Amino acid sequence: MTAAYEVVRSGTWAGIETVVAIPTFRRPERLRVLLQALGKQEGISDAAILVADNDAHDRDGFRVAKMLADAGYPAPIEIIIVPQPGLCHVRNALMAQAFGRPTTRRIAMIDDDEWPEPGWLAALLAMQRITGAAVVGGPVHPRFAQTAPAWAEQTLIFRPEQRAEGRTGLLYAGNNLLVTAEALEMLDAPWFDPRFDRSGGEDLDFLTRVERLGLSSAWAPDARVCEWVGPERAKRRWVLRRMWRIGVTDTMVARKRRRGLAGGALLAARAFALLGVRTAALPTLIWQRRRRLDIVGQWLKAAARLYALAGGSDAIYAAPAPVSSRMPGSS
Repeated sequence: MTAAYEVVRSGTWAGIETVVAIPTFRRPERLRVLLQALGKQEGISDAAILVADNDAHDRDGFRVAKMLADAGYPAPIEIIIVPQPGLCHVRNALMAQAFGRPTTRRIAMIDDDEWPEPGWLAALLAMQRITGAAVVGGPVHPRFAQTAPAWAEQTLIFRPEQRAEGRTGLLYAGNNLLVTAEALEMLDAPWFDPRFDRSGGEDLDFLTRVERLGLSSAWAPDARVCEWVGPERAKRRWVLRRMWRIGVTDTMVARKRRRGLAGGALLAARAFALLGVRTAALPTLIWQRRRRLDIVGQWLKAAARLYALAGGSDAIYAAPAPVSSRMPGSS
């Protein structure tokens, strides 16, 4: 797959084996914070930064990245404009551009509303080297722009994933993920299925396909990134909406593996059984005060599975959402 995108490049890419890939869309100030944090990472001078701006009109992300590159960024930066809207198109463009270079052996993925803690990249690389895994994941810690509501620290949605260090089972997310050339070479393109462009879940689909090929995964607990949580997300309504979406996208991924009437019947039977279990748990809302949001959310997630099996979709990303420019700690 060759990329036909507008490209601006600074620094020398000769011999670069590790690329840090960032999809961005109308979050220039958040992108700036991310790039500044990456510039302080251990070993970043041996890597390269690849930014894909999905806003072909305003190009705010393009300008931020170019300004830092022109100011003497400590690593080579390449910026591409991806005119076709959609996160899957951007992720595929990043993969094609990075692995289109013969020296690229791995790509570290991080989103434009996140920033890495010290040692993030080194921890991902060390875990991949130790385990030989095709993909390596790490935890994502929420950071609230305003004081987090008391319930937010209790809900699963905002709780960083915890796993044992080393080899692990199926990974779920692509917002803190190291992908090796081995994984890309064995997968058919498009690596991120455009059918998930409007719903999300493209990373779970990608990682599910990696696992089905028999490729190994690993977990690096020290490869921590922080994710900015704006006030629009620190609401119970948003959490429940996210749980519904997860139910839909999980089912979309499963339906790709379980095709035909038999596959649909099996998934429906499982969904009905799960909904029964979640419905039976609803009376615990009376005394499980701290877990109420999760209990309702899990019920919605189970109901969403049946909705998806009946042909429903979830176009939560159909149109750009309003973006706040406030950063954590700003006034």
